[in-house]
Amino acid sequence: MKTALFTKLSLSIIALGLVGSASAEYATSSSPLSFAKDQTIIDLNKVEWAPLNLTGFKEGAEVAVLRGDLAHGSELIVRVPAGYLIPNHNHTSAETYIWLKGSYTYIDGQSGKSASMSNQGFISLPGNTPPHAIVCGDDPCVFYLRYPRPFDHTIYPMPKRLTPIE
Repeated sequence: MKTALFTKLSLSIIALGLVGSASAEYATSSSPLSFAKDQTIIDLNKVEWAPLNLTGFKEGAEVAVLRGDLAHGSELIVRVPAGYLIPNHNHTSAETYIWLKGSYTYIDGQSGKSASMSNQGFISLPGNTPPHAIVCGDDPCVFYLRYPRPFDHTIYPMPKRLTPIE
């Protein structure tokens, strides 16, 4: 019950106030509502998913653009299948994740330290954070992702050994 309420609350908070244009690469993901200037309200159950095509990322990830575009700063919803690896990477923009669905493991790409998280979570990383990776658990994962600056990324090899931390 609490998990369902948290998910609904999280989705409602994310959907309020989202506005902007989308890049040609990824179109804005639904017909948003607006009750006044600079308001956008998006039903996340009705977003239009598109394949996430980024160099170094395997097929299977999907993205729905809520606001902006990757060239200028963006807010997205990303959906990945169970077991999907977001490769070891870094970027110049800060990033904020709000994990909405599915367990995952966050991996520090330099030390190999990893932390397993269940279902919902929050990740905030400053720009130029050292390489990091995420592995979706046994169920598909869905998360909100925000980049306040243009998105760029560099892919690195995965650490040879992972060390779980508690």
